[in-house]
Amino acid sequence: MKQLFAAALSALVISPASTAFAQSMSGVSVGGDRQQVDSIGSRPVATEAMGPHTIEKYKLSGGNELSVTYHRASGKIVYLETDWGGETAGAFSDFEGFKFGKTTLSEIRAKLGSNGMSFKERPPVTPTPDGGLALFNSYEVNGSGTIATFVTSVSAVTVKSIKEKGSNPNVGDTAKLEAVIVGEKDYLETIWGSDKTKSPNYSAIDWPWNGSGQAPKSPQAALTKPEAADFPVERVYRGKTAKPDFAGKNAHFRDFRTRIREGMAVGPGFAGEFSVIQFGCGTGCSAVIVASNKTGQPYSFPRGGEDNMYLTLKYQLDSRLMVSQWGSYDSGKCIMEYFDFANGIWSAIAKREIGPLDACYKDIEENGP
Repeated sequence: MKQLFAAALSALVISPASTAFAQSMSGVSVGGDRQQVDSIGSRPVATEAMGPHTIEKYKLSGGNELSVTYHRASGKIVYLETDWGGETAGAFSDFEGFKFGKTTLSEIRAKLGSNGMSFKERPPVTPTPDGGLALFNSYEVNGSGTIATFVTSVSAVTVKSIKEKGSNPNVGDTAKLEAVIVGEKDYLETIWGSDKTKSPNYSAIDWPWNGSGQAPKSPQAALTKPEAADFPVERVYRGKTAKPDFAGKNAHFRDFRTRIREGMAVGPGFAGEFSVIQFGCGTGCSAVIVASNKTGQPYSFPRGGEDNMYLTLKYQLDSRLMVSQWGSYDSGKCIMEYFDFANGIWSAIAKREIGPLDACYKDIEENGP
């Protein structure tokens, strides 16, 4: 939705100070400081000033986009929005159990116990520029002073088909998750109005890892590093290496076909059936592709390039866990990040700061994987 309500931000006022809350997306928390955004490890693709606030947009792994709004004077983050980029690799949302492009509005209602609430000054259903529909269902988050909004959409093709056939399908089964928004209540009321309409049986919700029974048991548990044994593969492929196909959806890999073929010739070394191919793109810069020796299908790794310098990896044949270490010139930090690779999808499961940028000159083992 590319922060659908950006046009309404021109009327913003400074929100009163409040407690920093734990609702977060991509490691960035509403109520936290703008410096948290540096952990993303890349530059914003767009920046816009709106009143006393600034909006920054970032491209995430898997093709999604994160929009962060913060108050310039205090640096406090007041609004986060993650928009699905349409790629399978980005289907997992920051709300546990919900997937972009798959979870329906009916499933959201069932999971959260109601249809949520709507703001009277913000229509619950809005036409999209391409002729589709966007639906907005909001819920207060228990004990936080924040509101979560789940944006689902009905495609233009589906809307056209419904009009042509004159049918009346259940929109809850048709609308699928497109974006997740979390904002401070006081802030949202300045852009969407304070009057709300709550659906029958409405109740506030728990945000995953912040609600009852979902929080980490202790600081020590929260800092536990993922282990390869926790992500086992079902079997290791021992057959003949398949030839990769660089046509159709794989056409963008064509420029790297020689490197991919040579890398696959060595045989699998990761996640049961994959070859890991890493190649340079300049001083301190590299890119990574993994390719299935079983099917020939190549996949891009979500880290690399100039935004993730000095990239090094740790992996093994009998595990789906990929440990990556990389440095960000923008923040001057070295980052250790952990991914699970299952069914062709990279899922970021943990991230920690190792130290200053030059810590990335050491290998992963020296920094403690």
